[in-house]
Amino acid sequence: MKHQETAQEIIKAVGGTNNINSVYHCVTRLRFDLKDNEKVDNGSLKKLDKVMGTNISGDQFQVIIGNDVAKVFDAMVKENPAIQQTTEKKEPKSDKKQNVVLKIFETIAGVFAPMLPAITAAGMLKGLLALFVSVGWMSAGTDTYRILSAIGDGVFHYLPLLIAVSAARKFGSNPFVAIALGTALMYPDMTALLSSGESVGFWESRLQQ
Repeated sequence: MKHQETAQEIIKAVGGTNNINSVYHCVTRLRFDLKDNEKVDNGSLKKLDKVMGTNISGDQFQVIIGNDVAKVFDAMVKENPAIQQTTEKKEPKSDKKQNVVLKIFETIAGVFAPMLPAITAAGMLKGLLALFVSVGWMSAGTDTYRILSAIGDGVFHYLPLLIAVSAARKFGSNPFVAIALGTALMYPDMTALLSSGESVGFWESRLQQ
């Protein structure tokens, strides 16, 4: 079944677009904020080839897709862009009390999930470079190695900036302000000051008294 057809069947099974407040995806799952979870037809969902299962976490209804989740999500929001969770669309308030720990983990997942493709690709690249050097296919001193190594290391070196952008999207804040805070943390004098282990600024004078 094509991704577009799968997306349409999923929307139909969760009660149609009128029952969807918003939807986004993580690494393997479509995460729906539905108006009424009782309207979901779990039987129809589980019959779909691309659907591996369903789950309810707090008030969030999850459809487990696997590796094709991004393609199904893109097909879904292409036909129904209004259901996509964006920075402009605030999450609706729920009358039900959610588990605090669960809410924290969902927030962390929402921040880190969009970055996982970049982190995964960078990690795989670093692994392949190490393999190529170990079997003699590439020398660590070549320009090619240095360029590819920079691509792999760059993601991890500038990870605070990626987190800043993703967190800004998650919480609906200004991404440029978030990036400015991230760059402040990466400023050479700041990193040297924090890594020195010494007291900083106002607190230094207080502790010396």
